Amino acid sequence: MQQKCERLYIWTIICVGFALVVAAVYSAVRQYALVDVGDYLRQTLYLTFICAVCRSLPVFLSNNKAMDLSVISILMTYLTMGAAQAITVYTLSTFFTFSFNEPGGKHVSSIYNSDPVKSLFNLGSIVIAVAVPSFVCSLTGWKAGQFAYPQILLITVIFAALTFLVNALIMMGLFFMIDGLSRYEALHMLLGLVPNVLPVMPLGYVMALFLRQENGVLLVLFMLLPLLLARHGWKLYVDSINQQQRLVDALNVSMEARDAYTSGHAKRVSEYAMLIAREMGLGGREIYTIQRGALLHDVGKVGVSDTVLLKPGKLTPEEREHIEAHPVIGANITAQVKFDEEIIDMVRHHHERFDGTGYPDKLKGEDISRNARILAVADSLDAMLSDRPYRKGMEVEKALRLIREASGTQFDPGVVAALMRAAEGRALEEVAKPC
Repeated sequence: MQQKCERLYIWTIICVGFALVVAAVYSAVRQYALVDVGDYLRQTLYLTFICAVCRSLPVFLSNNKAMDLSVISILMTYLTMGAAQAITVYTLSTFFTFSFNEPGGKHVSSIYNSDPVKSLFNLGSIVIAVAVPSFVCSLTGWKAGQFAYPQILLITVIFAALTFLVNALIMMGLFFMIDGLSRYEALHMLLGLVPNVLPVMPLGYVMALFLRQENGVLLVLFMLLPLLLARHGWKLYVDSINQQQRLVDALNVSMEARDAYTSGHAKRVSEYAMLIAREMGLGGREIYTIQRGALLHDVGKVGVSDTVLLKPGKLTPEEREHIEAHPVIGANITAQVKFDEEIIDMVRHHHERFDGTGYPDKLKGEDISRNARILAVADSLDAMLSDRPYRKGMEVEKALRLIREASGTQFDPGVVAALMRAAEGRALEEVAKPC
């Protein structure tokens, strides 16, 4: 069913994009009768070259998913020649696009070596992202080539913002469907890209102004330099997100390799924590942070000896003290690799108790961060539900009853109430299902 939805989504974008390309090329060709054909063709080919350069330097989000800065060159084309020409230029640039930066050391010499369906989908997503804002801009009465103030600035802002938003939503929708990104990761990445991308998109406007001047071609070539710098900044941001995710995965794999009985524990805890956070009305960025912190909450157990970590019976006071050091060890590890302060706090304080009798810092009540209070409930819930060498996991109803009884002592009552609401909605059962 999921694969059918993916195919339907992909081919819908392709078909809509193809229809728009046909209409745009037809409209662009009709312009030949109204202008100097030679000059028109030279400008079209020149803008196609600019667009191809931008497309040849994509930013890879993860695996085979990439985004590029071609929307900036599209903005320049749209402002000077119109939507039909912008779509035509982007379509033509497809035949001259090269890739030199694919992850994993692979070298793709040209667009012809790429998956045709993938290429058509990428083309369709950009074409739609050009058509939608150009339609919105047409409602203002603006015509291509009109640079009267302040209307041209309004058109630039509308077109740049909507092109970025529409294309990002189309791509993030695909990434979500093919399991590359959760919707919270997609939202976090989208919000993170906004300050990196939108401020440089007005370069398309500046380049359009230069193109209208004498020797404008040379001026626009010069402006490609800040475009490439913007692309580099964008790439560094995305690379940092991917690097952190790889680190999170590696740390979890190392933990689960030591203790088979905790396999999947961090992932389940993150799912429980996100359920609770949604019930509490938290936003996308906050939920994303909680997810990351939950995935890392037990990383400090790498510093706990196997004899204690894997002991099937009751721990001695000395062994208990040893294992209770893992939140501090985990906080030190996450601090060393520069995770966000909120994540470090969650790792350190997920064993604090609402009544102040937890560890390591014996924080009480709201002195414990909200995220850590959420994580404490999620962690305890999965510990109760999971099988261990010395006992079977509890039934969901019993675990929920014990958590309810500890409300106000071990756990924050507000967090417990949110968990109970999630349980009533049966969302909890989907996470708790055995694999």
